[in-house]
Amino acid sequence: MSLLTWFRRQKKRRRDRIYGGPCIDGGTRICNDTDAPKEIVSRDLTRFSCTVSTLSLAEEDTRLRCAVYSFEAEATEAGVRVAVSCSRGVDTGMKREETREDAFLTTLEALIRAHDVARYNGKSYKVSGLPDFYGSMLSASYASGEEIYCCNNQDPILPIAFLRELCRLFGVINAEVTP
Repeated sequence: MSLLTWFRRQKKRRRDRIYGGPCIDGGTRICNDTDAPKEIVSRDLTRFSCTVSTLSLAEEDTRLRCAVYSFEAEATEAGVRVAVSCSRGVDTGMKREETREDAFLTTLEALIRAHDVARYNGKSYKVSGLPDFYGSMLSASYASGEEIYCCNNQDPILPIAFLRELCRLFGVINAEVTP
């Protein structure tokens, strides 16, 4: 066996282990972690990351410009590091970063609770062979060790109202479509 053959075999084993089976073009992998808590006790949010695509949705339904939105927030000693990027509009192609006060994470955590985002915890839906990113992914970590994670690369599963509020909170300019 050549070194190249051995390397390919090891790479395939690793990919199969990570994704729970062989990668099949056009296949669908659904993973619902039944042990993932649907209610988070802690209110001390330390890290947040969310990417949502509205490219597959009509602007008339969402009242948001078709784009891929990316939001990040993390507690640091200097305050809260906030980053936002957008694939369309004024923020197109750039990643804006800034530092905000600690109250930002408190407001963000209240937004997560208001839209009951924890109900999606542990849900993962991945379709192989799709171009780029059409769904949503959210990850949130709390000081208690609790986490929220959900992803769907085909459809945005997070509520559109939640996305609108994220745009306002993170200061995404020109996200909403005027009536």
